[in-house]
Amino acid sequence: MHSEIRLDWGVLGHEEIVHALARRLASARIAHAYLFTGPHGIGKTTLARKLAQALLCTRTPRPCGECSTCQRIARDRHPDVQVIEGVPVGYKFDDKVPPPRLNDSERRILKIDQVRALQHTLAHAPFEGRWKVIILRRFEEANEEAANAFLKTLEEPPRHTRLILTARDASLLLPTITSRCQVWTLRPLPLARVETALIQNYGVAPESARVLAHLSAGRLGWAVQASAQPTLLEARARHLDALTTALAEGHAERLSRAEALARQSEDVPALLETWLGWWRDVIWMQLGDDSRITNIDRYTTLREYATRFTREQVHSTLKTIRATARYVTQNVNTRLALEVLLLNLPRTSVV
Repeated sequence: MHSEIRLDWGVLGHEEIVHALARRLASARIAHAYLFTGPHGIGKTTLARKLAQALLCTRTPRPCGECSTCQRIARDRHPDVQVIEGVPVGYKFDDKVPPPRLNDSERRILKIDQVRALQHTLAHAPFEGRWKVIILRRFEEANEEAANAFLKTLEEPPRHTRLILTARDASLLLPTITSRCQVWTLRPLPLARVETALIQNYGVAPESARVLAHLSAGRLGWAVQASAQPTLLEARARHLDALTTALAEGHAERLSRAEALARQSEDVPALLETWLGWWRDVIWMQLGDDSRITNIDRYTTLREYATRFTREQVHSTLKTIRATARYVTQNVNTRLALEVLLLNLPRTSVV
């Protein structure tokens, strides 16, 4: 039985989790539901697809990665494997296909209509394989109705079904859902490993790979995406430039800036995430551990901020940004939330 499952699934990193899952599958200890947790871009969905391949692959040892089944799962084209995630706010289900995510921070909602459609799908036997495998990405986006409806499926799952959930953190889900899943937490990879993978596997230039590895904070998926989409790094540069400028502005200018930022509300979550990373780097600088900073391409400015601002100011700023990020996801008026944030930022100059 052990010879039927490969220990190497072709996943970069997370070997301990892959090996543990492989051993369980080899001994026929297949859970009805799995939950993979970790930051966006760390590889949760990649691992979920690999698990689906291991469950349905038609060759041995599994997953081979080469058969028609494995290839179709990798491309989200297999009839027995379905990937579901939240839809944009205001999305109408008579639309054919939800648009792709704008960025990792875009607010989406997994709705009860999607769960009901899933339950209808699960009522039927698999088309080809032994299992129907459902991957529910970012389940923390499920609203209360959807989560409660899905709980019924978790409590009485069809025998031919295997469910794989992903989420940033298990604490963001209902405890009753988490308790019914086998939970695996994916950790960031060492930066040197991300850098090497970018160079050797994705053809990224060494200097760019070094910067991307640090910016990724160990999230290989994010680093690969950023290497292929320059707009991600361009947006980050705009967000950091906006912060630098805002710190030197007076109250009236900051209020105007809040109004301008609120008009591009789809960019606000990514902006706040970038600002959080920046101020965390300032803290590391103040603690004397600059090996842990992510924004290494702005090292000089980080060092300047670490000496200019007190630790209390930096902690207070981090707290305010986190609160603002939370408000934005709770339908609080975005402009008002940004006004409070900007007016509470420390100043780099005295007006």
